[in-house]
Amino acid sequence: MTAEGNQRVAATLKEGDRRPSREVRTGAEAIVRVLKAEGVEDVFGLASGKLSPLFRALARSEGFRYTGVRHEAAAGFMATSVYAACGRIALCLGETGPGGLNLMTGLGGAAANSLAVLAVTSSNASRMTSPARGAFSSTDNERVFGAITKWSATVRDAARIPEVLHRALRVAHTGRPGPVHVDIPADVLSAECEYDLAELEAPPRSYRALLAPIPPAPALGAAAELLLRAKRPLLVGGGGVARAGAERAFRALTERLCAAAITTQMGLGVLPSDHPSFIGQGGLIGGPAVVRAMREADVMLAVGCRFSSFMWIDGPPKWTDVPERQLIQIDIDPQVLGQNVPLTIGLMGDAREALEGLLGALAHGRQSEAELSWSASLRQERQQYVDRLLGEATAYRSERMHPAVLMRAVREHVRPRDFVTLDGGHTSFWSNEFLPALEPRTRFHEPGMAHLGFGLPAAIALARAYPDRTSFCITGDGAFGFTIQELDTARRYGAKVITIIHNNQAWGVIRAGQRAHGFDFGTDLSGTDYAAIARAFGCYGERVDRVDQIGPALERAADSNLPAVIDAQVDFLPHPMVGAFGASTAAR
Repeated sequence: MTAEGNQRVAATLKEGDRRPSREVRTGAEAIVRVLKAEGVEDVFGLASGKLSPLFRALARSEGFRYTGVRHEAAAGFMATSVYAACGRIALCLGETGPGGLNLMTGLGGAAANSLAVLAVTSSNASRMTSPARGAFSSTDNERVFGAITKWSATVRDAARIPEVLHRALRVAHTGRPGPVHVDIPADVLSAECEYDLAELEAPPRSYRALLAPIPPAPALGAAAELLLRAKRPLLVGGGGVARAGAERAFRALTERLCAAAITTQMGLGVLPSDHPSFIGQGGLIGGPAVVRAMREADVMLAVGCRFSSFMWIDGPPKWTDVPERQLIQIDIDPQVLGQNVPLTIGLMGDAREALEGLLGALAHGRQSEAELSWSASLRQERQQYVDRLLGEATAYRSERMHPAVLMRAVREHVRPRDFVTLDGGHTSFWSNEFLPALEPRTRFHEPGMAHLGFGLPAAIALARAYPDRTSFCITGDGAFGFTIQELDTARRYGAKVITIIHNNQAWGVIRAGQRAHGFDFGTDLSGTDYAAIARAFGCYGERVDRVDQIGPALERAADSNLPAVIDAQVDFLPHPMVGAFGASTAAR
């Protein structure tokens, strides 16, 4: 604060008054005050010139955990993972020009997976923009970010910073969560303005609704009646169940209805994978029992699930695919209801409120022998499928490991509350089968955009936010290369992340597809020693070739107290559901 500003504020005070109701602050300092009132704790970015006023304000303020990345895309991945894990919005930063453009990569997954993130970029001084005068690194950030965020705006007057940030936070949290973006030119960040402290420190309840919407009782009653009449009920738990903290209600409903249940990639753990009702996770890649259940169910209850292509069988759904099926869909976003699959009953509301309302509307459960036998047959089919996969993997003989055997060995060292990020297309398929999800918000895919390279940054952010829990990154060698530089970030901040690489020395899925058409072009990734690279970054690194080496290597990695990389040599073996997954987005 300037001396002149202090004098102006002091002049408004009388002897004995409490602290002033207004203060002179820079635009950057106003941002910090608003974010602190919102409860933002984590900030991810890269030291940069145009953002210097904001970095200075952050450095002078307590209560923020800053992580400096080596590439802005990682900042977006990190902020996204914080919301995915705990529902708390985080801030990611991007410099004018390339810094902001890099940041967009990490926000793509937030948009596609319904995860709230606040992105703040800088731009050149206002006198050099709108319209641009040719200053280097100039970008129209508001327009560019508008394509991948729920809302994008530019602040051209420092006095409006609190108002704009409150609006951004309201949009990010309201309805279907998602990323929002605010661009603040360098001169606005450094400009001084007299602010009302009540506005800077306003609690979230004053500018956004905190109470979750509840579906109307008559609609809940109608849905309950439909479920009670079902002969083959199927429940689908999506990311909305995890975000709403509705896992207990979802589990209770499956038990009350004696229903079969699956979880989407964003809903991993909302029903433990060892629960008697569980028949698979991740949509159709969960195996043939999932596919059969989706084809045979007469009543399907989908909660917080948008029916993305992970849920499509043989391509996008048609209105005539299963005409006799009845669908009850619950979602906080009314635009999702009936978007991909025709509805019988659509309930707009919070997942937990809706599920608890359904439980209350169910006067009794369902226990008929026919109903129980359908669910039991699905569980048996799933178990036979998993046993067959594991048997084939165990019998496999090669100089390299079968990916299923690798994951079976890794699971012995992953506790239920440990975090696991699953990165890389084919790698995540095998991980889905052999790495159980027993609690919600502990296993993380990036299914909506399928960004390769999100796994390591996400695991680092989780390790920073929850240092008492181990964070694992399960990745492919191709995916790992996208953000390998963040090993430096992990080492600098002491983030205890253990990365296990499925190293088949190729872009495996792409190579398999090319070879099926008689060629192989640009898919080779052989010759890289990822363990040596890890050691060069100051991390622990070890290569393993046999399954009996996995356990001891993971123990040494944990004992090192360093970020660690286990470079596991595997063969590429097509997952049995990869064909069905490919067909889900094929033209038909």
